[in-house]
Amino acid sequence: MLSIKEPTAADKMRQKLKYHPIRVFTYLIIVGITSAFLTLVFGYFATTAGTVWNQFLLPQIFHANTVIILVSSYTVMQMRQANLRDDHKAYKQALLMTAALGMAFTVFQFIGWRELLSHGISFRHNISGTYLYLISGLHLAHLLVGVAFLLWYLYKAYVVDRDAYEALIFETDPTTKLKIEMLGIYWHFVDVLWLFVYISFLIGLYALPRSIEGWFTRPF
Repeated sequence: MLSIKEPTAADKMRQKLKYHPIRVFTYLIIVGITSAFLTLVFGYFATTAGTVWNQFLLPQIFHANTVIILVSSYTVMQMRQANLRDDHKAYKQALLMTAALGMAFTVFQFIGWRELLSHGISFRHNISGTYLYLISGLHLAHLLVGVAFLLWYLYKAYVVDRDAYEALIFETDPTTKLKIEMLGIYWHFVDVLWLFVYISFLIGLYALPRSIEGWFTRPF
């Protein structure tokens, strides 16, 4: 007769974490946000494709923000790997770097909006501009949620340095590691979301056919 191997404690813990409420809640949030952004981007294309509303260029600093987002994906991956190998110093450094990149992205986003306003692209007087402000603003709000969690875990990391009990929990509690894993997944999702928004507006503003007048008159 074939013997049935009893699951080990580690197997049971992995199975428990696989359907942990934190993991399920994180993925549900991601699905909800994705649905909202798909709806908004579809509305942007359906409303403005091939119209005179798309006769402007993305601020150059939005291109720079795309580079920042890609770098932050790398640093948050380093954060996760450092946490798995219990490298507390590297973990803190990666947390700090990712949070700093997120704040730099925020500052650059406001500079980009100000550039749009200086060229007459306002929230109320250009439909494409309305979508750009709305969609990029919603993305920034979700990114700032991620930055808040990064700063919170950075604070907790410094608490661990001063408290042996907290350090033990940090190194041994699988739920703590799950939370950090979910933070990393959420941050990667926000990064991919920006790339989706960025590429969508590149297509809408540069690739899709414009009206005849649009080919000869460009505000900037």
